Amino acid sequence: MARDHPRDFFTPVPSAILEQYHRWQRVGGPAPSLLVFRRTAAGRVTAEGFPDEADVCEAMLSVLDPGVVRLERERLSITAANGVAVYVPVGPSPLP
Repeated sequence: MARDHPRDFFTPVPSAILEQYHRWQRVGGPAPSLLVFRRTAAGRVTAEGFPDEADVCEAMLSVLDPGVVRLERERLSITAANGVAVYVPVGPSPLP
């Protein structure tokens, strides 16, 4: 979600990676865990779930709403209308 052009659906992964993600799902391969957000008509942002592990692209975080997704001291903080979460790095991501 770009700050000046909010979308109804967004994730902190580039669209090229999302295309690969969908291919992984179709062939039954290991797919990364994604955080998926939706913005309601009222402007509230909800997370579709809070996976135990989540893959993100650090470069994408700079264009997302910092009130929802932010990286501080190597911790990914999520604040959504339906909950909050903090993720810490645990290892390499399967994302390219």
